[in-house]
Amino acid sequence: MNRLIPRLAIAAVVVLGATALGGWTTAPAKPPTSNRDPVVQVYLTRHGETILNALHLVQGWSDSPLTAAGRATATTVGTNLGAEVGQVDAAYSADMVRHYETATRMLQGMGSKLSATRVEGLRELNFGGWEGAKQSAMGGAAFAYLAQQGIPEPTLGQMTDAIGATNPVSALPAENCDAVSDRMLSSLNAIAKDAAKHRDDKVLVVSSGLSISCLLVDLGAADRVPETGIANGAVNLLTYKAGAWTVESVNDTHYATQP
Repeated sequence: MNRLIPRLAIAAVVVLGATALGGWTTAPAKPPTSNRDPVVQVYLTRHGETILNALHLVQGWSDSPLTAAGRATATTVGTNLGAEVGQVDAAYSADMVRHYETATRMLQGMGSKLSATRVEGLRELNFGGWEGAKQSAMGGAAFAYLAQQGIPEPTLGQMTDAIGATNPVSALPAENCDAVSDRMLSSLNAIAKDAAKHRDDKVLVVSSGLSISCLLVDLGAADRVPETGIANGAVNLLTYKAGAWTVESVNDTHYATQP
């Protein structure tokens, strides 16, 4: 895994309370076309703001519902995405409340009658014993550990390894970026292959910020992940063709802007 994100980006990713409009925008690019191999566009979206996000508490496999702002963001993103690209042909989300609620409200916003299929492999990274702790406590412990190891500017992989190394409850093991990226890619491969088989051109997928970041790094887009991390409600456009993935846009927040 080629992880090139600098320390500022890692610090921002650890603080998982990014707002819906944070970060920067890259305009979606049109995917290549082919008469032989169908192109599947995957709109990989981070869930809306949750109660634990607002409280600045660590939220991986822990879950909480969307805030009022998070619900509004999900509906707005769905409305604007539908207006720009039309109806999606299939929809998936991680299996937790915040992901499914975001996907449902996005679909409602675009006027779709689809229901999202829940996929466990799309979950956020499991933070082990840090789940529910203050984000500042986890980040402080991880950076102190890295400093002791002589690593002042950790990569994303080193940061998640440090989170595991400082896990305060060994009976609750934490994941690292490699594990998360592997299950994310496995899940997306299955989704894209099924979409290609059924000639579904556009697919909505809702996941979490750090899991999306780990995937983007593995797909060669580390330098495009913003220092603030993936924002709540941000859309990342991926295209799949003949077994290969292309990252078309990263952290596109313009869909979350009211018209």
